Amino acid sequence: MDVSPLLHHLLGLVFLMFFFITVTTPFSDSDTSGEPSRICKFERFSEVMKECSALLSSASKLKLDNKRIYGIASNIYFQNGDWVQEAGGAPLMPFDDSDLPVNFSDPHSLLKLVSFGVMGVDFDHQLENAVGVCGLMSIGITRNRTLSDVPERWYPWFHSRPGNSELTIPFEGLYAESEENGGERLMCLLGTSLFPFSEGFSDPLELSMGYGCAHDHQFPLLKNDRILLVLRYPQKFTLISRAVHGEMRSLNDYSDPMYFDKVYISSLLSYESNYQFVSEKLVSKACEPYPYNDDLIDDGIQTSKKIQFCIVFQMFSGEMFDIVANLKCDGTEKSCNNLGPFVLGSKTKVTSTMLDNFRLLMTDLHCVPGEDYDKLRTAKVSAVFRAVSPLENQFTATGRTGVWGTTISAEGIWNSSSGQLCMVGCVVLANSRSDGCNSRICLYLPSSFSITQRSIIIGTISSLKKTDSYTPFLFKKVLRPLDLWNRYSEYSNSYLSYKYSKSDLARALLKRNENLKLGTLIKKLFLKYPTVEDSNNITGLSLLSDELSFGVYALPEPLPNGHLPKIFVTMEVLSLGPLFGRYRPHLKDNWQKGETERHDNFNSTKQKPLLNVSAQLSMSGNSYSHIPMLFLEGLYDPRGGRMYLIGCRDVPGFQKFKSVNFESRMDCLIEVKVEYSSKTTRWLINPTAKISISSRRNEEDPLHFRPISFRTSLITYIDNSKEIRFRRNFEDIFRILVLSASISCILSQLLYVKKKADVIPFMSLVMLGSQALVYGIPLITNTVILFKWKEFQNHQYLPHGFGKIMWFRVLDCTMKFLLLVTFVLTLRLCQKVWKSRSRLIANKPKYLKQNPSDKRVFLATWTTHMVGFLLVHIIHNLNTEDSEHLRTNDKLPKWVTNLEEYMGLVQDFFLLPQIIGNVIWQIQVKPLRKFYYIGFTILRLLARAYDYIRDPVFNPYFHDREINTSSEFFSKSEDVVIMTTLAVLAIIVHAQQRRNINKLNQIPKSKQCKPPPHGSNLFEDFLSK
Repeated sequence: MDVSPLLHHLLGLVFLMFFFITVTTPFSDSDTSGEPSRICKFERFSEVMKECSALLSSASKLKLDNKRIYGIASNIYFQNGDWVQEAGGAPLMPFDDSDLPVNFSDPHSLLKLVSFGVMGVDFDHQLENAVGVCGLMSIGITRNRTLSDVPERWYPWFHSRPGNSELTIPFEGLYAESEENGGERLMCLLGTSLFPFSEGFSDPLELSMGYGCAHDHQFPLLKNDRILLVLRYPQKFTLISRAVHGEMRSLNDYSDPMYFDKVYISSLLSYESNYQFVSEKLVSKACEPYPYNDDLIDDGIQTSKKIQFCIVFQMFSGEMFDIVANLKCDGTEKSCNNLGPFVLGSKTKVTSTMLDNFRLLMTDLHCVPGEDYDKLRTAKVSAVFRAVSPLENQFTATGRTGVWGTTISAEGIWNSSSGQLCMVGCVVLANSRSDGCNSRICLYLPSSFSITQRSIIIGTISSLKKTDSYTPFLFKKVLRPLDLWNRYSEYSNSYLSYKYSKSDLARALLKRNENLKLGTLIKKLFLKYPTVEDSNNITGLSLLSDELSFGVYALPEPLPNGHLPKIFVTMEVLSLGPLFGRYRPHLKDNWQKGETERHDNFNSTKQKPLLNVSAQLSMSGNSYSHIPMLFLEGLYDPRGGRMYLIGCRDVPGFQKFKSVNFESRMDCLIEVKVEYSSKTTRWLINPTAKISISSRRNEEDPLHFRPISFRTSLITYIDNSKEIRFRRNFEDIFRILVLSASISCILSQLLYVKKKADVIPFMSLVMLGSQALVYGIPLITNTVILFKWKEFQNHQYLPHGFGKIMWFRVLDCTMKFLLLVTFVLTLRLCQKVWKSRSRLIANKPKYLKQNPSDKRVFLATWTTHMVGFLLVHIIHNLNTEDSEHLRTNDKLPKWVTNLEEYMGLVQDFFLLPQIIGNVIWQIQVKPLRKFYYIGFTILRLLARAYDYIRDPVFNPYFHDREINTSSEFFSKSEDVVIMTTLAVLAIIVHAQQRRNINKLNQIPKSKQCKPPPHGSNLFEDFLSK
């Protein structure tokens, strides 16, 4: 259902709510009541008769009853019309532009809008040719916004803030009708309002320049009841009479500070007005013989004929169309620098390149089926077309109703025999008549789409004049795949289809890129990619189309030097196999016919794994301005998750290119490859896509461009609970295996020192203490070990009921038990070293200069880690100072958070104290077993490598695709440095111990260190059993 007509009806009801109310309560300056009952007082009848005598003299005898006057009043309101003012130095109201930067100038950002509606009728003062009425006007200057649908105040009021000034004026006066100008409805009214001008200022313009919230100026608001408004409405709502015109002027003297220059008002009639199709002669002038032979439209386009035209056409009310203005530009200014019949005005300096950036807005659609037996084969149509400048806010443009030369009123006929809607167009100006109807407008609704035809509606505007004519232009609405299951879902499911024409070229591209390497074959055998089990299953194809579509940021490959370009890439699948658009279960009834036809036409796809696909690819950024949008068609290979596509792009000003390789004015010599990541590894690596674009043209061709390649960021999908559970399982089992391996390493060291007791004193207590600390803290604080749960830190997310699964509790208890065993065994090593050093004091070897002590080792290790922490803290703060999102534990100071993360490095660099001790003690023994220090090093490398590979878990419902800040502390490059340092530390320990053995072999056996005598110790004896 179209929203625009419904909105117009609601606005009409708002004004009519207060139509029947006539109250005689006197107005006072201090009255600030917001009740509409105080609007109509009808106290100025004698003043109105005096000021409106000229209007009454031209009015015809009026025959009004209650029913007729109520019907008239409901049609003579308008919303967001335009107003302009004579340049006489006395503005209607001030405007505060402090919301914009200094030296900013854009006339299109300011909108002068006006709304008016009748609020009541005074039958007590009804004349022979007039009746008393009252109304309310809202008039203002806004920046890129329209007036409120309902007046903010129902009494005289002025309000100003940066970027907005608005004046509310209640009026009362007379309604009359005249036979002049083909029949007019006239209103002459006197208004009362509050003006922000005081007698202390002789120049109102000077006052208005100083007025504004930015300067906090508070000027007195003076009551001004000397305002005259005259509005002229056509009695018949037709092709050439559908606009309201009026003027508002001040009755004060020019020297009065409340005087303002004359204001001219224009607006289209409200949508609820009863349009009359009485312009058959003008329509036949433009459309006979029907259908018109339109040479701007390609012959191959198939139009929809067997459709409920009025229902379908109403869907396009309020739609914006792209304009292709220079199809027949011959190089002259007259031919290339105008936009058909539209009068753009002096403020808009138009160039040939700027014309294609204009948009065409179609509103106020009226469609009446023909008089044939089923009322479907013909239709009468009326519409309004408005040219919208690229400098104008296109959102506010849809709500405006002014008619200053950029508006065309159109009326015409549609016939199912040709599928062409042919209309005559008239430029809407003040006092416009049929001599301004010199344009022909033709519209078509294509029934099939292709790589070069992606428009859901196409139209042309051409001149009816044989001399002094303008250059015709084409306008169209390019179909976005998103519209197929949004605004046009029922229409597309019932009437539209896609015609593939590039399958052979795409198959050739696939063969050129086939890779028969072993790695590729393994991927196809063991990895799964987005696919559908049955290529004729419409629901499955619809889900797959959603999965293959994305809109994310991307980075070029390879990364350029310097600033990284910010690219937003949108890939939208239009059709996939037999499916065009999307299929939703609630639309099943409308799909029955189309679904049956698609099954019949594509039975052969069961034997073919490749799927035909069409899509649309758009890219933002200056680097890709030459290919901002590509229309794609080709094949999707679900076995390898790759698309092989042929691309087409629009070429602005294609006439200047001499190349003959154009298809429907498009460059289609483009090849595109899209590679999707595997679904099998989604638990570990988030899905991304790699896009490669290349031109098939020679380098000398002006349309040739260099190959483009980029990798997208994370592509979110709806339900990732399965992947999260798998990752949680894997990480818990991985921790259990690492703890079990750690226990093996410690037991191996215990066995080693049991056989070689002379090496026990030379194991570093700082090394063992740091490991005991790493194992003990998680037991006390109930935190995880090895690595944290990695996620995007915008939102903490786990699937519903995730923590209630018994299996995860069992794994958690197993980890804690193994952690406790590892902690106790590490303490056992510490105890052995401590007692062995105590006994070493009594049996010190002669060649040992000093007893091993960890005091200097601790100081050196502490100093090293303090310097390392400061460096990490400074570097990390520099990298994250511009981040707008805080970390999940943002309640703690940054240095505390950074220290917590740095403790992982202390665990990684556990061999550092041993290396320092070996240097200080100058020993000739091998205190650590290879299985111990190499085993622990491998375990830490595995943990770091896994953390390096895995991607953060995302929340599919609240993921910010622009800010992908992860909970990980170290970057991938820093992880590489850490892993390299781990390996280097193990190599250093190995080299030191090998050198110690060589030195020991050079010492006589009589002088070598012997094991100290064992003493009696109950705790040691208990643990050794």
